[in-house]
Amino acid sequence: MPVKSQFFVFEGIDGSGKTTVSKKVSEILSTKSISNVWHREPTDSVHGQKIREFLQGKLKLSQEEQLKLFLSDREISVQDTILPTLKNGKCVVQDRYYFSTAAYQGKDEEHAADILYMNEDKGFPEPNRVYFLDLSPEEALERRNTRGGKKEVFDEQNEQTRIYQNYLAILPDSTIFVDATADLEEVVNFCVEDILKSLSINV
Repeated sequence: MPVKSQFFVFEGIDGSGKTTVSKKVSEILSTKSISNVWHREPTDSVHGQKIREFLQGKLKLSQEEQLKLFLSDREISVQDTILPTLKNGKCVVQDRYYFSTAAYQGKDEEHAADILYMNEDKGFPEPNRVYFLDLSPEEALERRNTRGGKKEVFDEQNEQTRIYQNYLAILPDSTIFVDATADLEEVVNFCVEDILKSLSINV
């Protein structure tokens, strides 16, 4: 069945479940014969690897260096994956985009908005839908503690609160807020149904 290619982005603070949800959404769309590519940022490029080292605390970066790396990595992401996939008539289901960069690297709401404009000025494509998996910083912390794993540079509670507030300030008005405390299957099905509507496919 021919489907118009669209770009779907999943955002949320650490522990909100966006990676798990976006992957499951991508898998279900494939079972419905909707060609799509699951993609994430940071990518596995040289820039993306440096970002991951920074997030894991293995590399020290100034705020300016962080931004430069994110923008360089996103240029590769857009040119090598997002645009070619959309041009080939496939959908992109993406874990994090420039909203994450603005929320995480922004010192406050005003700075986060400046970073968002910086990304938009680069001409990066706008998503058709942005899904924000809404979970309070307190609930997210509880989830991260439960799942364990190594701590990352933004894991502190005050950092997650800053990021959450930045998100609320810079997300577009069209953002679809999804209750991330709901059952995983319920969250995934809600997003899939909304994507099908966006693609004008009867649910």
